[in-house]
Amino acid sequence: MEERRATPPDGAALGQQLSLWVVLYHETVAARLGLNATENKVLGLIGREPGVSPTRLAEETRLSHAAITKITQRLVQLGYVARERDATDGRRVSLTSTARHREAMSGLMTPLLDGMAKVTGELTEAELGTVARWLSGTIAALRDATTALAEADPDDALDGAGD
Repeated sequence: MEERRATPPDGAALGQQLSLWVVLYHETVAARLGLNATENKVLGLIGREPGVSPTRLAEETRLSHAAITKITQRLVQLGYVARERDATDGRRVSLTSTARHREAMSGLMTPLLDGMAKVTGELTEAELGTVARWLSGTIAALRDATTALAEADPDDALDGAGD
């Protein structure tokens, strides 16, 4: 009797589903924190890089300095971010997430972290390596596509549209 091989999953379809659920998850987390998606993304960057400067956030997000100032002011007002002026150069500011933010995120992230621990706990080291390689490649593809779109002429997207 011939053994049937399972049809390999469609990587593009899996990537689209992953992207959809990542976006929906982060939008839901943002809503629970009383934030919009952009504010939540900036808050996440501050949480991952304590002491980050507004200039660095503007570079990382490609948002204007004015937008970063407005967002960080709101995050400070909500108690999620602390802003500190440099003692030697009062023009320099560093941003750090607060205990309030870390506590809120801990509660919100628990179901996802538990679910991911279950998934990864069921994989062999070789399978984890394959997944890591796929995710790294997907991240690189997203980064490259985002950079290309950001640098492209906006009118190029409209060429051929509505023909």
